[in-house]
Amino acid sequence: MSTASLPTYTAPPDLTRTPSYAPEPRAEERRLAHAIVYQYNGRRRSADFIKQSKTGGMSLRLSDQIEGTNIPTYGMRSPIEGSIELAKTEGLAFVAIKVEGIMKLKEIAEGGTNTSVLCNELVTLWRRGVDPSPCPNYLSFSVSLPGEYVDERGAYPLPPSYEAHLTGLPGFTANVDYEVTAIASRIKLPKVGALTGIGQTTVSTPFLFRPRTCPSSPLPSPMVETNSILGLLEVPSWRAYESRIVARTAGAKPILCRFYVPRSHVFCFSEPIPFHITFCSSAMTLATLLPFLPTVNQAPGKSSTRIQLLRQTCVDVRDEYRLEGINTELWRVINIGEGTMRRSVDGPRWLAFSGEIRINPDIKVGGFKASGLWVRDCIVFSLTPPDTLKGPIGDARVVVPIRLVTDPYSNDAHAPRVSPPGSDELLDNAASLPYE
Repeated sequence: MSTASLPTYTAPPDLTRTPSYAPEPRAEERRLAHAIVYQYNGRRRSADFIKQSKTGGMSLRLSDQIEGTNIPTYGMRSPIEGSIELAKTEGLAFVAIKVEGIMKLKEIAEGGTNTSVLCNELVTLWRRGVDPSPCPNYLSFSVSLPGEYVDERGAYPLPPSYEAHLTGLPGFTANVDYEVTAIASRIKLPKVGALTGIGQTTVSTPFLFRPRTCPSSPLPSPMVETNSILGLLEVPSWRAYESRIVARTAGAKPILCRFYVPRSHVFCFSEPIPFHITFCSSAMTLATLLPFLPTVNQAPGKSSTRIQLLRQTCVDVRDEYRLEGINTELWRVINIGEGTMRRSVDGPRWLAFSGEIRINPDIKVGGFKASGLWVRDCIVFSLTPPDTLKGPIGDARVVVPIRLVTDPYSNDAHAPRVSPPGSDELLDNAASLPYE
């Protein structure tokens, strides 16, 4: 028989070997599917966060974290994944992982406290008598945070990690905290909530919950001047808020102030918020207005005209004592951004300014509503002359509610977008924002 007719022997593939992977495709490869991966401050999440027990006998390892981070961070769709590593497993009764979220509101003056359990997930990884094999030294886990929580007031989206304080009397503290705990016990599994005691080893670490979102539309192009009485060509991508300024000079006409912001009202922390302002009246009246408008290189806060980004935090911990018609909310307002405006174009009967608001870099979460806790953001334009009652012009104030998000606009279809607030919500929020 000829050897040429024998089939060629091919060794079977070694299925025990792990194939090699690379973060980017090679020249001869192409992507068939791609899931969106957010980066924190331009850094990819590829490191492990490790925390050990005091004796070193147990380690909690959390994956997909930024290298060198001091506290783990998770987003809306990010599962809490990792492993528990045990030096010794003899005599253990069970090994579990617990993820807990607590919102605590406390009023300083009256002593009222409202505590809400946002999540309380306990996952048993190994249990004696249930699992036939001995407890391994390495146990992996994956726990997903719920999308919402429910209490006696209703259902709410899971709020981000947050902390706020109002000093004085009355005052309040508001905290939204999350924690993950690894548990190895030599006693029987106790009730949920009583996971510490003799014979147990625990390793806990707080983590930040920061849902990542982006606007549903990009920032519009700047407005352009026109020869109309308004001074700027109005387009659908910009929305105007009006205020009339009283002019007290003999024969002067009122000043129509129009404050323009992008219609979406949704902005990213890392991007300046653009705006336009026009003042329309007679040439004589506009001349009396000029001394109260900002000049070149003038520091924010020194002018009678200011554009601020204010954050209002409201708490209500006395709901059970509420009487009909009595407001029991406590609130705090802080400045989280300051706007700068510059003279752009002038006309016979109008002045036009443009500018932008830069958000403080320490702001990491946007507004939200939870049970007894509200966080709102608004742009506030104010014109406050030194003598508003007898001076040549009166004052003006415009409040524009907005939403802040973590990421810029993206064309990616999987990006978690935030839609513009409805008109009713804009009016309700604007009416509720007090003065700083």
